[in-house]
Amino acid sequence: MAAYTKNSSPSFVSIAVMALVFVASVSDFANASSMMVWSRPGCNNSGQIIRKCNCSSINLNLRGGYSFVYKGQTAALYNEDGCGGVVHTTLNGNAGMCRGFGWKSVSIQC
Repeated sequence: MAAYTKNSSPSFVSIAVMALVFVASVSDFANASSMMVWSRPGCNNSGQIIRKCNCSSINLNLRGGYSFVYKGQTAALYNEDGCGGVVHTTLNGNAGMCRGFGWKSVSIQC
């Protein structure tokens, strides 16, 4: 009489597939669009890089200029906190400006 043994291959395959999906999503995130915001005009002083998908606030002290690096994800800029109201500007390519702006929040659509 033959003994039944459970084959663990399907669970190994599932785990391997999940790991590959995770690695792909992390590498996509690392290559996502980003926005550098500067504290003063000139784009050569202290600042912050915004990489987070969805809504991020832009600190009042970091509105002296910006540089947007487009890598496939657009950015919507809002004049209201929390990405409220209507979209003021949409960035769908590399962009930048080294003087003050009034946007209060940005949403990178990943």
